[in-house]
Amino acid sequence: MAYQHQQTGGPPPVNASSYPGYGPPPPIPPNHPTAGYQGGYAPPQGGYTAPPGQYPGSYAPPHGPPAGQSPYPPTPLYDAPQTYPDYPPAPQFQGPPQGYYPPPQAPLWYLGSPIPDPFAPPAQYGVQKVPGYDPISDCEAIRKATKGFGTNDSMLITTLIPLSALKMDALAECFMSRVGKKLSTVIESETSSYFRMGLMGLVAGPLGWDVDLAYQALAGVGTNEALLTEIILGRPSSEVRLLANAYRHKYKRDLEDMIRGDLSGKTERMFVMALNANRPLDNMPVNQAEVARDVETLYRAGQAKLGTDEMAFCDILINRSQAHIAAVIGMYGNKHRSLSKVIKSEFSGHMRAGLLYIVEGAKPKRDGQGIWRDAKLIDQAMVGLGTKDKQLVWRIVRAQWDPRRMEAIKEAYLSRTKKKLDIRVASETSGSYKKLMVALVNSAAVKK
Repeated sequence: MAYQHQQTGGPPPVNASSYPGYGPPPPIPPNHPTAGYQGGYAPPQGGYTAPPGQYPGSYAPPHGPPAGQSPYPPTPLYDAPQTYPDYPPAPQFQGPPQGYYPPPQAPLWYLGSPIPDPFAPPAQYGVQKVPGYDPISDCEAIRKATKGFGTNDSMLITTLIPLSALKMDALAECFMSRVGKKLSTVIESETSSYFRMGLMGLVAGPLGWDVDLAYQALAGVGTNEALLTEIILGRPSSEVRLLANAYRHKYKRDLEDMIRGDLSGKTERMFVMALNANRPLDNMPVNQAEVARDVETLYRAGQAKLGTDEMAFCDILINRSQAHIAAVIGMYGNKHRSLSKVIKSEFSGHMRAGLLYIVEGAKPKRDGQGIWRDAKLIDQAMVGLGTKDKQLVWRIVRAQWDPRRMEAIKEAYLSRTKKKLDIRVASETSGSYKKLMVALVNSAAVKK
């Protein structure tokens, strides 16, 4: 099953035939807060399935009556007496029965994982948000781990690591209703340093943490362009829109305006283009004539002229599908030279890094899905003098939301470095931080 989204670049090729993809799902209803996203999709008859190119998911089929029947039961005849002697008062509604499941909705997808609707209100008390998952025991485990003097770090790790994004959201709501505090607030106050950073990323969920990371990249003096690159560039348009809207929803500011205020020149234009891109779905067929035109455009914008038309490169690499970019890379290399080498010679600074991130993620000679590239980036966070801990944390936490992708990255890392990723991570970290990072690398075995 071919992986359908992110990408990579580096030594020996990794067999991607077994890697899952996370291509964008079909559209959601126009009255939904996220209407217009490529990432939403309506449930097909007979039950939900993962979006095209996605590894299988299991979602309950939508509820509803047979065609032509009312969704409500018939009102029973009621021959009440004319007078009302000592009838007991009508019973008061006590909420949904225990274990009640809410009507299923088409899930959104982000970083290869189904996620809750970021704009939906909290579920009613007693509603089981994720069928089959009762968060009460996990809620009590966290309360016990953070109660009293000291914190049981190991219990936090074993409780949070197995949870999917949907279950993490259900746990957060349960914790708020039973403890009266936000789960993130308790984790933040009871932990420290990079251990805290990793747990906060888990509790926030894939979309929520990307929102927080984008905010951190733009906060204070200077901008973390490397972090913005990994969050925004080379992503499906549906996910970028989710990110921008969730950012606005949480911080009451527009992500594009924040980028315009922090960056300048053509680097600013590159990120603004990515925020407003409308990339075709990755499962759409590739038009070879359009590929040939793009190859010619890139050649004339770079090698064939004095100076470089940077915006021509940005336009093609930001607005084309992953499969199209892979075809462009292959054809350009056959006709001229390596497109990566052209970018390295024609560009510099943050634009060079951003365009290489996109190209190395789509290279057809690797896996074409960003797996080799991501393994390389994780390795770069650990090479040299000292460990780049923030980079290591955000790269591993973001990768682990998609268990199959995490396993593929481990295979690519082993192929690239001849070392096992968990052993390498263990050698670069210590204490509870080490336990968390190693558990995240191996989390595919316990994800529920």
